[in-house]
Amino acid sequence: MFSSIHHIEDYLQELVPKSSQMRYPAEKGIARTKEFLKLLGSPQNFLKVIHVAGTSGKGSTSFMISKLLVSQGFTVGLHLSPHLIDIRERAEINNKLIEIQRYCSYFAAIVPAIEKMKQSPYGPLTYFEACVGFAYYVFAQEKVQYAVMETGLGGEFDATNIIDRRDKLAVITKIGFDHMKILGSTLREIAHQKAMICTLGGDLITFNQYPSAYQEIKKVVAQKKAHLITIQSSSVTSIKLSQEYSSFSFTNEFFSSQTITIGLLGAHQVQNASLALFTVSRLSKRDGFQINRDSVLSTLKKLRFKGRFDIIRKKQGLIILDGAHNVQKMKALLKTVRTLFPDKKFTFVLAFKKGKEYKKMIQLIIPFAEKIIITHIFSTSQDLLHFSTSPEKIVEEIAKWGFSQGEVQKNMKQVMQVIQKSNSNTIVSGSLYLLGDVYKMLDKDVRSMSS
Repeated sequence: MFSSIHHIEDYLQELVPKSSQMRYPAEKGIARTKEFLKLLGSPQNFLKVIHVAGTSGKGSTSFMISKLLVSQGFTVGLHLSPHLIDIRERAEINNKLIEIQRYCSYFAAIVPAIEKMKQSPYGPLTYFEACVGFAYYVFAQEKVQYAVMETGLGGEFDATNIIDRRDKLAVITKIGFDHMKILGSTLREIAHQKAMICTLGGDLITFNQYPSAYQEIKKVVAQKKAHLITIQSSSVTSIKLSQEYSSFSFTNEFFSSQTITIGLLGAHQVQNASLALFTVSRLSKRDGFQINRDSVLSTLKKLRFKGRFDIIRKKQGLIILDGAHNVQKMKALLKTVRTLFPDKKFTFVLAFKKGKEYKKMIQLIIPFAEKIIITHIFSTSQDLLHFSTSPEKIVEEIAKWGFSQGEVQKNMKQVMQVIQKSNSNTIVSGSLYLLGDVYKMLDKDVRSMSS
């Protein structure tokens, strides 16, 4: 039925919601996804799931948890959203893409259920719901020992949040402001949505959040009669950052003042790594396996993750690709830039989805910029209709701040020439979707640190 990934993508495009009301269906979406999974045999309830939510860092944290579990000899499924380059990133096995023929075969097996849902009282599935159900199905078929599931936007009504098992382990990364029209306008409201991935009597791991967010997490955990594990600041000390690694001293019941080196750059990635380490430590204690510390240290040191302060070195300078698409993530990106490149200014190539707080992000970027090029999101695939904020409107905002080196560039070939041929150092950011387009077009002879 499907002979290529392209055919699957074409099929899934028919499921992309045409309105925001359909796009974020709340309770109805959860009920619809559960019904879809019932048609597939409820595979999600045969899996030990690590469920990761948060405003920033949930993709990196999910990635690190999966890498660490693989390093301990487990078979691990990883669901990431959105995918950066290849849709198969949404259902990886042991951090590798599934072979195309097998992937197509698995997808063909779930199509009857997708089609049946079109006639159900719940209505047709969305693209995201179909991809989530597919990931759970694949992970059950592959008999993974752990499934690491990154949420989409929120938590409570996210399609990934359909696990009935008490042994699901919830992980909450940094909470901040994003998707306020959907999740709420206060940190407390947003934190509630995220914390609701916690299961009755289960575990939830997080670190110290903003006070209002943390209080809401504690409240939800108490209501669920669950167990809250909070990483204390004393567990992570002596943070050192370089252009190649980040290192820190880490202490918990399995590690005593252990020096940890990770291949991901920035203090925020140290925070994400601590979450991953605590998660694997909790699983070790709960499930009765011994942690091979040498494998942990080696795995973390070798980490590379595209789109997360990914440095590509060219003769004329650097290209840094980072998917910062909200204020919190942009602050983390620029903090890392200031730390690692204190005397440099950059050409920024940016695109923002509609609804993002681009004015605040532009204000943050200007002190680091020698030039700002605004483009738009070229991709029309994946699980949403991606409308960019008007580049002209953003350039007008740039001018309001007295910065004269802002311009619009809507031609992707011209954008790539700026990125590849410019003599200056370049940062590409504002949208993971833009980064996906750029990665696909980068010259093969450009040597990436993440390759």
